[in-house]
Amino acid sequence: MTKRILVLPGDGVGPEVTASSVAVIDAATDSNIDIEYGDIGITALEKTDSYLPAETVDLATDADAIIAGVIVEKTNDKRYQNPIRVLKKQLSLYAVMRKFFPLCKGLGVQNIDLILMTGNPDALLNITETENLDGVNTQKFQSESSVKKLFKKTMKIAEIKQRKKITCVHRASMFPGSDGMFLDHFYREMAASRFLMEDMEVDIAAMELVMDPPSMDVIVSTDLYGTVLAGVAAGMVGGSYLTPMGSLGENSGLFEPMHGPKLKLADSGIVNPTSAILSGAMALDHIGMINESEKIRKAVYSVYATGKVTPDVGGTVGTDKFTQLVIDAIGRQ
Repeated sequence: MTKRILVLPGDGVGPEVTASSVAVIDAATDSNIDIEYGDIGITALEKTDSYLPAETVDLATDADAIIAGVIVEKTNDKRYQNPIRVLKKQLSLYAVMRKFFPLCKGLGVQNIDLILMTGNPDALLNITETENLDGVNTQKFQSESSVKKLFKKTMKIAEIKQRKKITCVHRASMFPGSDGMFLDHFYREMAASRFLMEDMEVDIAAMELVMDPPSMDVIVSTDLYGTVLAGVAAGMVGGSYLTPMGSLGENSGLFEPMHGPKLKLADSGIVNPTSAILSGAMALDHIGMINESEKIRKAVYSVYATGKVTPDVGGTVGTDKFTQLVIDAIGRQ
């Protein structure tokens, strides 16, 4: 059965890195994938006067997977809402998965192999901020049902990836109500599973991740703590340009690079497309094309082993050349 992948190039370096991702997917797969394109972000605004056109939403709803680029934030526009975040909410993509692992010897920490699962705040939380005379009051509501969904998705991913231990990261000592509920449901939902279970306060978890990376197998946390841990882990493997990320729902999935739009690198020809390429491989996992996704990952590893990489990781090749090297490596498998 033909699978449909929607590509949303977005802004900044988004068109360049998504083009690399699509080219690599084309090389790794046969004709049973249909690639469609939609507009989002500033590009969409210029064409349709909307950051997220209704046509894009319709395409996303019908797609088996979505590959997104990056978005330039327009905070000076009062009507602006980040369209990627809005789309995730409309598609009920409630869980975010990031994977951290070394791509070659000599680049980053060698003994880290981590899956980080967090809740998507746009789909799971209701956060309001209200100004008053003394400052700003922040209120956060998180339902028990949303927490349960996150833990069930975490167990499913851990089972598929044949992981052994799941660590719940929280701050229950400071927030006994919300984080206490999160921790309580972690043990309830995991009780009948085969996984080793543990929990840590976020400061301890960050320390353990840096000092003893192999001790962390799968981490599940809220977005607030998980985003900080993601930054730490990305630095450990060589940066956000190497890290794949996917937002997952019951059926839909949106996959994107972890890095931002980096306007100064747009059209420079040297942006590193690795995060987008590996996120594309994650998209293939999502639609059941496991062998094809493994081809992509193996090809990326082999290219990194040669040292023919982009300048941000010590190489001299540009975006297009790196992409072609990955495609050539797929052809040799």
